[in-house]
Amino acid sequence: MIAAAIRVFGERGFEAASTREIAAAASLNTPALQYYFNNKEGLYVACAEHIVSQAWAVMKEAVVGAERLLNGVADDEELIEAFCAVQDKLADFSNGASGDWLLWLAREQTGHGAASGFLLKHRKSKRMTHVGRAMVARLMGRSMRDPESLIHELALNGHLLHFRLMRGNALRALGWKDIDAEGLVLIKRVARQHSVASLRAIIAARKQGSAGSEGRSRRRKVAASAGLGKPARAAARGSGS
Repeated sequence: MIAAAIRVFGERGFEAASTREIAAAASLNTPALQYYFNNKEGLYVACAEHIVSQAWAVMKEAVVGAERLLNGVADDEELIEAFCAVQDKLADFSNGASGDWLLWLAREQTGHGAASGFLLKHRKSKRMTHVGRAMVARLMGRSMRDPESLIHELALNGHLLHFRLMRGNALRALGWKDIDAEGLVLIKRVARQHSVASLRAIIAARKQGSAGSEGRSRRRKVAASAGLGKPARAAARGSGS
């Protein structure tokens, strides 16, 4: 029933799909669907739970490792490596997901899922999503709520978007029939190169901004110790000193 529902929801969207259509696709009757899942939204939630559980099985180790670093004292390079490890597992899950799952996820992420927004609220789903954002925000020296840190994280994981939500276009462009083990290694290697370069640029910008702030603070302290507060500096400029 769940496999059939994922396929129908993916093809039709939540609103257009009917319980009768899903039951027929699963070779069951509609009362059976209602007995096990109560209604269409209950079935959709079961689909989301199933997909999240499968994703968590692949990504758990990398996500928990990254959370451990964030809760402790980690240097920039450790956080970069942890971010890439999570991204590698995201690539593994995406490549292993069936076409029905990918279509379901595409509809969900474009707002054509159930009104409950279950996937976004799911505890494990939030952990998988937030850990990458938390690492990018830490490397930037900003809050996770800062729009720029969120945009950076979305852009970084956009490296894998073509191979998940636009898989057909990517395969045609590459001239591949499918993404085999060798192809997946190549995709992950290139995505890692882009992520490392981008994250190191983010770190450099953070350090440059910090150095600039420290420099301005030192100049203010020197001016204050020399008696060059705002009135004194204004007077000095007025006297031509």
